[in-house]
Amino acid sequence: MVDDALISGIDISYTYPDGTKGFNRLTVHVKKGEKVALIGPNGCGKSTLMMVLAGLLKPETGRVLIEGRDMHSNIDSIRRRIGFVFQDPDVFLFNPSVEDELRYSLVQLEMDVSEMDMLVNEFSKVFNLENILHKPPFRLSGGEKKRVEVASVLIYNPDIIFLDEPTSNVDGKTRRKIIETLETYNGTLILSTHELEIAEKIADRIILMDQEKRMVLDGGLETLENRSFLEEIGVI
Repeated sequence: MVDDALISGIDISYTYPDGTKGFNRLTVHVKKGEKVALIGPNGCGKSTLMMVLAGLLKPETGRVLIEGRDMHSNIDSIRRRIGFVFQDPDVFLFNPSVEDELRYSLVQLEMDVSEMDMLVNEFSKVFNLENILHKPPFRLSGGEKKRVEVASVLIYNPDIIFLDEPTSNVDGKTRRKIIETLETYNGTLILSTHELEIAEKIADRIILMDQEKRMVLDGGLETLENRSFLEEIGVI
């Protein structure tokens, strides 16, 4: 284990119940405050790797550690420190109204009502949700759903945020708002994206995966300058 790692996935693998291999025998360490972008072609295992590191899936082999302790030995308290933005907001949104979505995690954290009201007001303005607070999420557009999902995670300021293709299928305005917000986030961030521009704006470290569901490179932003290599593994 890397001594100063916040999250460590050590020799981890995952296979889905139908026998599909998610990824095989990967080791990855993420330090506190790092912003890491997972980049690779569709189906390379980025989403599965993030769900394993976030504790949403249990690894088939190996261990996931948070600050050196096994994640699954104390999963409930650890999950309070983690936020996960899914590629499809419909997986995440389930409350009767947008306002209920924003309040949900704050209620679970037993936050004071006045502080909760202040945060809902603040994040409604930041993400331009003020006019749709009363609406049920299923009646929203795709861009609106994504804004609600991201706001509902950021509102409780988790230590670690995982984002699966956070700017996919959204309009330009929503995309800019999400990028702007993530650029100012001070915690640890791990995102998967197929958009190199997003990685360049947000990340300070790049992990590349290939079609064989392997980690083929772990480095700085200069990694993205090697266009021939990115083309070879199917990223561009």
